[in-house]
Amino acid sequence: MSRLTTLQPLPAAVADELREKFQRMLARLEDVRTGSAAVELPGIWSPAIDLGEQEDQVLIRVELPGVRPDQVKLSLSGKVLRIEGRKERLDPGGSAGKPLRFLCLERSYGGFAFTLSLGWQIEPEGITARMSDGILDIRLPKRGQNEDEIIIPIGF
Repeated sequence: MSRLTTLQPLPAAVADELREKFQRMLARLEDVRTGSAAVELPGIWSPAIDLGEQEDQVLIRVELPGVRPDQVKLSLSGKVLRIEGRKERLDPGGSAGKPLRFLCLERSYGGFAFTLSLGWQIEPEGITARMSDGILDIRLPKRGQNEDEIIIPIGF
């Protein structure tokens, strides 16, 4: 015979985290709907992004765990920033020639590409991009006129 149990309310921290993720998902869906940020190439995964603004610059932070800087390409054309790259799956055991049967596979791999439509003109000479501990930080100073595509090098 089974015993009935009552459902326990979610702890506040869990509910807040779920609410934040849901709001983020809705914001990204709205961006895709309006065309202000669209996923262009179907990839297996899409990195998490934070986009912020200060008086003189736009700040973007992208989570790219397991991605090397040379696997990421950034370009700016007019007011559109394009971020693309690839995350490769590594042999987890390093076992020479032995097949591996996954019991759980939750990490995502493959290519990704997306664009962000910026509402500001960007000063090309002051753009910086740095990658550290799987986080890509991009700083785009406001002002200036740039209509040509600019390839942005990533330092580390």
